[in-house]
Amino acid sequence: MAKEENANKPDKDAQKSFKELVRNYFRYYCERSTIHCVRYLYDPRLHNVERLIWCALLVISVTLCGSFYLLLSDRFRAQKLQTVIDDPQYPVFFVQFPAVGVCTDNRINWSKLDEAKAQFLPANSSQELVEGFTTLVTYLETLRFDNFKYSNSELEDQNFEALEFVNISSLAFFLALRCEDIIEPSSCMWRQSSFDCCEYFALEKTEYGLCLVFNSELSEQSVQLKKRAGKDFYPRHNAKAGQSSGLNFNLILHKRFKRPASQATDNVYIMIKKPDQLTNAVFSLTPNTETYVTIRPQMTRTDESTRNIPAEHRNCHFTDEHEDFGTSDAPRRFSKSFLLSNCLNNCHESYLIKLCNCTLPIFFLINGKVEDCNAVSLRCISRHNDIFSYDKHLKEDDFFSASKPGMTCPCLVNCNVLEYYTSTTTLPLTGQNMSASHQFFKVDVHYQVENMITYRTSLEFSSIDLIANLGGIFGLCLGASMVSGVELIYYLTVGFAMHLYDNSYYGLLRENLKQKWAKCLLYLRNGISHAHQQTEATEAMAKSQLRHPFNKRTNAW
Repeated sequence: MAKEENANKPDKDAQKSFKELVRNYFRYYCERSTIHCVRYLYDPRLHNVERLIWCALLVISVTLCGSFYLLLSDRFRAQKLQTVIDDPQYPVFFVQFPAVGVCTDNRINWSKLDEAKAQFLPANSSQELVEGFTTLVTYLETLRFDNFKYSNSELEDQNFEALEFVNISSLAFFLALRCEDIIEPSSCMWRQSSFDCCEYFALEKTEYGLCLVFNSELSEQSVQLKKRAGKDFYPRHNAKAGQSSGLNFNLILHKRFKRPASQATDNVYIMIKKPDQLTNAVFSLTPNTETYVTIRPQMTRTDESTRNIPAEHRNCHFTDEHEDFGTSDAPRRFSKSFLLSNCLNNCHESYLIKLCNCTLPIFFLINGKVEDCNAVSLRCISRHNDIFSYDKHLKEDDFFSASKPGMTCPCLVNCNVLEYYTSTTTLPLTGQNMSASHQFFKVDVHYQVENMITYRTSLEFSSIDLIANLGGIFGLCLGASMVSGVELIYYLTVGFAMHLYDNSYYGLLRENLKQKWAKCLLYLRNGISHAHQQTEATEAMAKSQLRHPFNKRTNAW
């Protein structure tokens, strides 16, 4: 017993020594801590009741800090966005004037039909082939991607297989109405200065067919204009606002360009879009009117700090986040910014390729991956017209009892977007401009204001805001700072280790561990020896037992 008590004595001394060291070190920290209330926990000049009050105050402060931290962390994890005014007086001349497209409802110059027959049909073609070609041209006069007016049953009756050799896109380009056909030559004005209409109105593809577009940078003609004027001066800019301060032109639609029994109307569509954008929504203009197209530009910039937020949550894409639908070779030929601006156009083409296995260059970019649609493909376009005519949102079906077929495109706007909000005012023209042989349109496109509002979208509560708010809360409740936190970590780690070293605790701890290890080995040896002795005793007893003479007999009876 005496030996066992002497063996346990070092453990008790070690435990006592460790407790005393911790107590002394805690007193040492309390005397030097920069956190409020801590120095009063071990102040020998205070009564125990006073220490208890300070201790309760410290616990309440720490609890408040923890509660505020949870609230701030929830707010930070919510990742909410805020859009604020960045500049309320941003001059409009800093941004490009929009591209202005002119699209007629009738896309075909019917007076060139005989020329088209001579160019696209073989010599000595049969009467049936010529009639089929004329019918094909009839279907092209109102062809647009989102609204094909002819039914599939009507197209089934046509022998389009005989016209598979005709390239529809080339035919549409050949018969398209040119600038000299519909724009009055001496009517074009830019910033109250006249210019050559057909030099700046270029024939370009849109989803509404081939249109004449001003201030665009997509066609070859526009590329040449940009090289000649310089990239800083084309696309053009405008600093003034109000009527007759931007683009003015007159349109004349002659009756001879239209088929006598045509389903096309005499309306003209005006398209306002970005200079690098293929297509956009259109505004209808009725004949013999004067239309004022008022444009209010608006720019929104999004901070790079929002990149960690999913694009679906911030409702925009950065330039390097564009969608690749895998059906076109455009990503290899165009910039990421251009692809993002025309994401919807690429998505629409992907639906046409998936459903009809072809593409139409009069609506989309030239695609080397798939073949162009031919006359037979018009049946497929008509068959799926209900899909091509409707852009469907991702979660739209959750709010409608009847699901409508359409194209679901994961396209979002550019996070740094320039938008042109457009409104139109139409007035009737006087009798002097009216004629039975043509329809007259007068168009004035201008800015609404000379200064626009720019917006900036950012995180409502960023990581910097979280750190600043936490610092303020800890300073308010505990009077602590970041240095106080580093100090606490130091005292709990390096400082405490050095304190034990200075008081020679590690040598005592080493001796204690050696004694415990020796006890463990002794216990293991005794246990193995005792188990071996039990095994030998069992085997000896088994050998000493006498065998009964009848143990091996099965029938002892």
